[in-house]
Amino acid sequence: MATSTCNDSASDQADNKLFVAAIDVGSSFSGWAFASISNLKQAKKTNIHVKPWYSTYTSCSTGKTPTCALIKPDGETLDSFGYEAERRYDELLSKNQHEKYFFFKHFKTRLYVKYNEPLNTGMKLVDQLGKELPAIKVFSASIWFLAKDMFSDLEKRFQDIRLGDIRWVITVPAIWTDQAKYLMRESALQAGLSSDSIVIALEPEAASVYCRQLDVCAVNRDTGVMLSSLEVGSKYLVLDAGGGTIDLTIHEIAPSNCVKQVVVSSGNIFGGNEVNNEFEKFLKTALSDEKYEQFKKFETEDWLFLMGEFEVKKKSFNPENADCVNMRFPQSLKDIYEADNRNTILRKVKKTKRIEKALNRTVFGKDIIIKRDKMSFPSDVFVKFFGPAAEMTIQQMKKVFGNMLGGTISCILMVGGFSECILLQQIVKSEFPNIPVIVPVEASTAVLQGAVLYGYYPPVILERVVKYTYGVAGTSDFKPDKHPIEKRVVTEFGVQCNDIFSKHVTRGDVVKFDTLHKKWYFVQNRNQTKVQIDICASELSNPRFTTDKDCHVIGKIILDLSCTHDIRNNPIEVTFAFGGTEITVTAEEAKSGRKVRTVVSFLE
Repeated sequence: MATSTCNDSASDQADNKLFVAAIDVGSSFSGWAFASISNLKQAKKTNIHVKPWYSTYTSCSTGKTPTCALIKPDGETLDSFGYEAERRYDELLSKNQHEKYFFFKHFKTRLYVKYNEPLNTGMKLVDQLGKELPAIKVFSASIWFLAKDMFSDLEKRFQDIRLGDIRWVITVPAIWTDQAKYLMRESALQAGLSSDSIVIALEPEAASVYCRQLDVCAVNRDTGVMLSSLEVGSKYLVLDAGGGTIDLTIHEIAPSNCVKQVVVSSGNIFGGNEVNNEFEKFLKTALSDEKYEQFKKFETEDWLFLMGEFEVKKKSFNPENADCVNMRFPQSLKDIYEADNRNTILRKVKKTKRIEKALNRTVFGKDIIIKRDKMSFPSDVFVKFFGPAAEMTIQQMKKVFGNMLGGTISCILMVGGFSECILLQQIVKSEFPNIPVIVPVEASTAVLQGAVLYGYYPPVILERVVKYTYGVAGTSDFKPDKHPIEKRVVTEFGVQCNDIFSKHVTRGDVVKFDTLHKKWYFVQNRNQTKVQIDICASELSNPRFTTDKDCHVIGKIILDLSCTHDIRNNPIEVTFAFGGTEITVTAEEAKSGRKVRTVVSFLE
């Protein structure tokens, strides 16, 4: 769905809070940030605190920590998270005590599904050793850790702080389905956060708010184009390139400093992790899957160092001023590769040459050199690791541009960890040479910091382009020439047809943030004491029945009735509201005013 956000005035909802905190459980890396309401009121946007994380396997701090959760053998208790989870799992491996634990890494992409693919609170995630746990346990444990870690930091800085003093903003990709967004909300509730303190923020919107606020960080140095200085009506593309997903949308500057999303968000799962996958595929092809898996399992510390160094090289690699890329090549990987060739001194002497030949035999390899503990890639070889991810990103960007209904793009805003890769920046600039490209200084934490601002400035939805057709299951007069006989039912209103898809909005409709989409419905029998209203969605513009192939029941409301004897004069009003990142549906009985409102769960 396309949305608009406005950040003109402070949130009424945040008035009774002291802090706004953001939690980003990312596909590859996760983190938290916070700011005090008092600083935000004084327009101190730069005083947003982002935790620095430190790893045993890297030499510098990072704005996020790996999305790794180590859960104890009971399947309930979180042992550790992030860099510490990597260290602890390595320690357990060295003692051969790891098999009873659950180690989950880069698990967020499991929630990237098509709209008609079911998600439920019992869905499972598979850990590194093939063991399963419910996804909601893993996500809630991760959110609990990040929230607890942030709260501990706050307690050191401020006295008498309480959880109720914080508004929590949970970030999600815009390309996620409504089901996935709701599962993340449920995970936050299970982590101990209260429902009325949770805000779900779409990641590209959060990044857009952040970069609109900070002129210095959101400027193209070559052209001087600043995101905050764009005129009303200007459009810009937000490329949120993370580790797991590529999230794309086009925003338009609206009056009153508002931002309007003008096309439906789209994307794929070919983020920065795909570059790492290509590197690992290269090693597996050269050395065999078996040898590489032995290396990961028995020399985990060396493997983590290797992948940590590759992550650094991936971001800093610039083929325009580097002929080659040098990386440490673990001696343990050489030893594992040569494990079957130890019978002669001659073979030991030549093992470096043999491993070089193995690496150069792959489609990636050409002139790769191994010298002692170093591996040197020619630049044209290293570029190949970026091929699939870069190609899919550019392809998706062209598709989004093709969906525009007129107008031009003033600039491209690149955020997310993968956007920090110099090569990706160069590829985007090369493919779209006439469009200025803006990469904020802190691209990897732009979403986190923007989410804090998003939680303070309420996202006022100016209008929304609806991605699906929404409605409820209803009835209509039965017509033998149009309706299947199996849907015929006799009620106190006469002969009716069941399972009619009663539309409230149609796919592609532009809906205003302050417009409620209402329809009246009638109960069918006098003896009813309650009514269940099935909420439906479809990718079709004009679905006929809720049971059709492309239609899905995505939630329900149950309303207790106070008066059923006069069913013709006591209708039920059903209202859809699309004002935020989550859809709310309300059912109200006309005579009594009884009302039930729900954030549609979409979960089975």
